[in-house]
Amino acid sequence: MSFSYTLFLALLLLAPGLAGWAGLRAGERSELIAQAPEKPGSTFSLFVIVFGALAGHIILSGLFAAQAGWCRATGTCLRLGFDPNVYRVILAGRASGTPSDGAFLCWFVSLLLPALIVGAGAYVASGLRLVRNMREAATFGWLKRWVDLARPSNSFIIAYVVTTLEHDGAYVAYEGIVETLALDDNKAIAMLVLSRCDRFLVRITDDGVARINTDHVPIPLIQLEAKTFVNVALEVFEDSDTLPIEGADAHARG
Repeated sequence: MSFSYTLFLALLLLAPGLAGWAGLRAGERSELIAQAPEKPGSTFSLFVIVFGALAGHIILSGLFAAQAGWCRATGTCLRLGFDPNVYRVILAGRASGTPSDGAFLCWFVSLLLPALIVGAGAYVASGLRLVRNMREAATFGWLKRWVDLARPSNSFIIAYVVTTLEHDGAYVAYEGIVETLALDDNKAIAMLVLSRCDRFLVRITDDGVARINTDHVPIPLIQLEAKTFVNVALEVFEDSDTLPIEGADAHARG
């Protein structure tokens, strides 16, 4: 595959936007909600990348302008054998002669600086209450209320899951602390990871739904996928003493 200078240059110029997108994604990680993959052609991702790139290059060009102004005003200038302004080199082609190794190093560092600034800024901004609420409302959907309730250090979520497995006319069900869950495109639960999990049977009779408990050792960790269960109920507990599973540890997730 031949080298494409145009593609290489486009990636360099988009680096601040890509760094901003990565910073937002890194800052939005949650121990409770598994991060969903980005949708192909996402308008929001495109918006972040394009405007993040513009913001980064505005910052760097502003630094170049400030440096040039300081040089003219004070006469304190560092004489180099090349033009340090990488934008003039790229857009106006003002690199005279054959650039030195130091020139290439200066230009690449200059292009790296706005990416670092935008990426760090996006990561910090993702922790702000306003940005976090907007992001979680879009990511969690209906589950945001439960995430907010389980956010305090003394809170956790218990899930009751009825599966498709049957035993003697009863359905196998699980009850445990929600460690991680993943959502599909419709914000429905696609996967659950439960710890300190209790297994029981659910039998549907004319009188209603009956729970049948059995003696067994709690399951330390179990993963359940949507294709294996038919119903999920969630309940938030705020005190570890109220945990219905004996000996289980309360873990905050948010």
